[in-house]
Amino acid sequence: MTSARFPLALGPFAAALFMAVATVEAISRPAFDLTRHAISMLSLGDRGWLMASTFVISGIAVIALAIGLREARAGRPRTVAGPVLTAIFGAGLILAGIFPAPAGLGFPEGTPQDLQPVMTTTAIMHSVAFNLAFGSLIAATFVFGRAYGRERARLWQVVSIATGVALPVLIVSGMAVLIPTGVAFYVAAVLAWLWLAAIALEHAKRVRV
Repeated sequence: MTSARFPLALGPFAAALFMAVATVEAISRPAFDLTRHAISMLSLGDRGWLMASTFVISGIAVIALAIGLREARAGRPRTVAGPVLTAIFGAGLILAGIFPAPAGLGFPEGTPQDLQPVMTTTAIMHSVAFNLAFGSLIAATFVFGRAYGRERARLWQVVSIATGVALPVLIVSGMAVLIPTGVAFYVAAVLAWLWLAAIALEHAKRVRV
């Protein structure tokens, strides 16, 4: 199981990379307003390549993490679905990097403030990627929560299920503008990456050296 240690370490790496780039770019990009713009829009404009490549690199790392999770679960209540759903989350991230969100609402710089995003084919693919990524990750939280329940790891069970409940609440609240959309999606991303990094570390502790 030593071979699982490196892919499991990619979980915290991907989480730190994604959130560091997203946070720095959100703060430093001209015209970007987190109360109006989702962090995926950072893939647009002159520095858009940085966020786009971060999506792709993080997605590849998550797919590798999924392989490590599958191996690390040997000898524990078997869960094929959890690692598979994790890999689908990674695939969604890659697609989101390849197909950027549409411009609008004043971003990137120079875009009219009143311009609503136009759902081109690329924008539709980005929306599909978003739903694929978050949908699979939410499902994964419940699958792992059930597995932790069978192992009587109550804390991890509660953390996983609570994350699975909180994520759709945040996303729906953002879409309904009950919370500023960008803020809701940013907090959802932080929560999702924290959970993913945490279970990667939890599995790594059980891997024999």
